[in-house]
Amino acid sequence: MVNPARTCPECGVQASANRAGKPGRCTSCIDGVFRKFGMNPLGSHINSKSLRCYTCITCGKPGEISYAEIRNKRPASGLSHCGWCVSREVFESRLKSDPLVWDITVEQAARIVLGDSFIARNEEGRVLSVTGLADRMECPWSLVSVECIVCNSTQQWSATMSLDLADRSEGNFCFGCLSRSTAEDQDRFFAYHGLVRDHSGYAKLGDKVRAHCVDPDCGAERLISFSELARGTAPCLSCAEAADPDSPHLVYKIRFPGLRAWKIGITNTEARHDRISAHLARGGELFELHEVPNKEAARTVESRVLEYVRDFPSECGSRDFPQGGFTETWSIDGPEVDLGNLIASLVEKEASGFDRLRGLREYFAEEPVLLEEVADFVSMRTMEVDGEEVHILGLSGTEEQVLRKIRARRSI
Repeated sequence: MVNPARTCPECGVQASANRAGKPGRCTSCIDGVFRKFGMNPLGSHINSKSLRCYTCITCGKPGEISYAEIRNKRPASGLSHCGWCVSREVFESRLKSDPLVWDITVEQAARIVLGDSFIARNEEGRVLSVTGLADRMECPWSLVSVECIVCNSTQQWSATMSLDLADRSEGNFCFGCLSRSTAEDQDRFFAYHGLVRDHSGYAKLGDKVRAHCVDPDCGAERLISFSELARGTAPCLSCAEAADPDSPHLVYKIRFPGLRAWKIGITNTEARHDRISAHLARGGELFELHEVPNKEAARTVESRVLEYVRDFPSECGSRDFPQGGFTETWSIDGPEVDLGNLIASLVEKEASGFDRLRGLREYFAEEPVLLEEVADFVSMRTMEVDGEEVHILGLSGTEEQVLRKIRARRSI
């Protein structure tokens, strides 16, 4: 039986194709996404970032693209994702409007492709002349493999692309070279937020990259995207709040009938009444509330839920959530999300944040905890039972918290 937390949100029958245990579309529905964009997918789906071969349903030409590039987009009428079809459509459109520039032969197209930016090679690695490249092109808009003479990166290019960029570039059309300045801008943006990007080159705005806190007393690492920083996500979780990110956190699910939306949220246990009460005061109804071992685990739960419901956005905005959090909402018509089942699955799989206790137990299996080490973490509370005072001994924190602090003390 398919785990409800991992059921495909589109067909509602098959299991998610994500091998990391995350929610998402099944393989059949992923294939359907390719076909919506005019591509007949070949081979099996591996993961969202892997390039997948396809043949264009319109022209039959082969190509490759990752599922991540199309999964959140909506196919627009009259547009194709096939490079050959796009190149042809743009070329034919420009030819009608500006024939003096676009009425060219295949050999002229080959010369335009190479320009001052690229060279082309044959199967043996020898550099092709303009005539040699033209012999390999069927049409003026043909896509060919070229190599940048500056950075040596290879890419598919056409005369259509060069002519279309002529008014917007100073002559170097290589995507790798053009994105270099953008990568430097991203480095500066991360630095402004107190992070050093541990990533070489340009990254898509929504792609998470490794970074670390610039504070010499912190240096904490995390995965975060440009988009997350731009919308106000805390750059460093360790510096973001006084509350210990390694302490237990709460994950909650609230329904807002008036906004026709669900919301997932996380909060530190010490501040639980403030944030949740603020949502309830604005018409929210608390449906689920679960404690998880740390902030990383809470973030893992939140991200899995948001990925599962990404195809069912709500119409909420910042005006609806002046206290923040509208980006963590989805439509009330979206799929059911059982936080309890999801958390149980993440615990079983030892997902990010849920895997720390095992590592601590393995550490102390070699060097067991001593009684004198535990003594500082023993707490006692008194309660009355049948008129008698009963003293109850326990730990002042969770097992994970206590073991982590004991290990830290040993390293001093």
